Amino acid sequence: MAATIRCARCGATNSIANQFCSNCGVPLSGSAQPPMAPTPGPMMWPPLPARSTSNVVVLIVVLVIVVAVVLVGVAAVLIGRQIANTVPPGTGNPRLMGISVGRSADGTNWTLLITSVPSGLAPTVARLTILTSGGSTALASTSFASLNYAVDRAVYSPSQSGGTVVAGDRLLISTVVYPTGYGYQISESTGILAAGRLY
Repeated sequence: MAATIRCARCGATNSIANQFCSNCGVPLSGSAQPPMAPTPGPMMWPPLPARSTSNVVVLIVVLVIVVAVVLVGVAAVLIGRQIANTVPPGTGNPRLMGISVGRSADGTNWTLLITSVPSGLAPTVARLTILTSGGSTALASTSFASLNYAVDRAVYSPSQSGGTVVAGDRLLISTVVYPTGYGYQISESTGILAAGRLY
């Protein structure tokens, strides 16, 4: 006789191969049940990394620096405007020289016509420097009174003999030795009075 099992609920006899009672349908505990796959547990996510506060601190420091720089710049502009407004209208900076650059009629010389000049500027104090287009010195700082065209290829030509430098005086500078793109600076002991390019 084949092996049998009794139903715990209704007492009916069932074949050991049955998984359920043939009479009441209850699962039979002694029957061979197919192995069941384990039930997966709940999904586990790795914990989020702790937030780094160092990046936030760096960002705040950079932002504070940028704001400070902007405020300093705005303050400098406002202070500069106030200083500029304290100079009486029409007087300008008394230690600047106005220059108009041109060429002689024959094209051999640059003419630097002095259009305005600080009062009391002597030709022995006013100095001319010529720079190459790359910024090197082509003519070292030389007083107007010492300029010699044969040596320096530049000369001071006053509109009146003797006295101080006045509007209308000129500097003649060789276009061959000092070509287009070279720069000039006119200075005195207190600083640069005028600067520009030869063109």
